Parts: sequence; structure tokens; C-alpha cells
Amino acid sequence: MAGLFRIFPEHNLVYVRYSGMATIADYMTVVRDYPRHPDYDPHRINLIDLRFLEDFERDYAGVLKLQAKTAEYALTARADILSITVAPSPVAQEVSKLIMRSWEGLDTPVVRRIVPTMEEASTLIGIDMETLDGLIRQAVQA
Repeated sequence: MAGLFRIFPEHNLVYVRYSGMATIADYMTVVRDYPRHPDYDPHRINLIDLRFLEDFERDYAGVLKLQAKTAEYALTARADILSITVAPSPVAQEVSKLIMRSWEGLDTPVVRRIVPTMEEASTLIGIDMETLDGLIRQAVQA
């Protein structure tokens, strides 16, 4: 599967990874399943890992529709939500910019950052790199 997520309640973190060829269906699965998860909390830090993304389905209308659904969930938060996307490649940066544009003009509590490395994400999140590496290994092995 090109999209997966794993919640780490003890770190107030949800890790999301897209790899290979990400489709709207992959994105839809994450958007649908994350809020249904028993450990869901709209206040968790979102870490979106696009380091392994090779390409994505360019269904802009589908992306906008799913972003609107994501915004609905975000509006339930009582405080800001930090969302960090690790986008090292041109493809990852393209999809990140598309997502950022889809949030323009929306009044949501989501604070979005795009960084080129997991090390930068680690600093923003406040989790040391060794711990974050361990969490990521757990997420992809689950």
C-alpha cells in the first residue's frame, strides 16, 4: 500500500507515509481511517513522510475534496495542529505545494511546514532523531 499511518500517543504524534505511486484511493484511506482510529486526537502532531514517494495521481479535484474533509476534522481542534511534511524530492515538493495551496483561504488551526529532511522535522517536533527513527521503523513494520 502506498499510504499508511501509525499513531504514537506517548509522543502525541501521527506518522503518515506515502511511497511509490500514491493514488487518491491511498490518500482517501488515510483520511477516512485516521479519525476512526481509537487513538485519534485532532491535536496530534502530523508528520507526513514523502521521502519514498515516486509519483502521485494528479487528480486535483480529488485532492481538494479530501482536503476539505481533512479541514472538517481540523476544525474540531481547540488548539493549533502542527503538520510537518518531509519533502526532499521534486515530486514530493510538488504534491506538498498542491496541498498547501488547497488550504489557502481556509481558517483552520493547522500550522503547516514543509522541510527537506527528517532531521529538520525532528527538530520541529521536539523528538530526537534516534527516537524518531525507532518510531518510523515501528510504523513501517506494523
